Amino acid sequence: CLRKKGEYPLKHYYPAVFEKAEEGGYTVLVPDMPGCITEGDTLEQAMWMVQDAIGCWLNDVEEKDYPKARGVNDIDASGYKDSFVTLVEFDRHIYEERCRMIAIARAKVKEELEGIA
Repeated sequence: CLRKKGEYPLKHYYPAVFEKAEEGGYTVLVPDMPGCITEGDTLEQAMWMVQDAIGCWLNDVEEKDYPKARGVNDIDASGYKDSFVTLVEFDRHIYEERCRMIAIARAKVKEELEGIA
């Protein structure tokens, strides 16, 4: 679908630092979003979790006010052991749909638990 003039892109890309954790898994931080940090047991889970963390960070931010992302080569990851920097895609509509589906699932579980009691 084409976007009208003045509308903002559906997808945004932010560089993220993925650092292997000593206990296993990955710690992930998004340098362009202070305090945006998460972790995952696997690389796949860490990627999903950082997309969610970005969504939480941007939750109350108008899309036009999203922070400008730096390029991958502009991120200094030298202070991290066993790490790499890659772009993470964030799609606000997909994030909002995930949140909606989680809320629906939680409501169903709550109904089932109340029915048992």
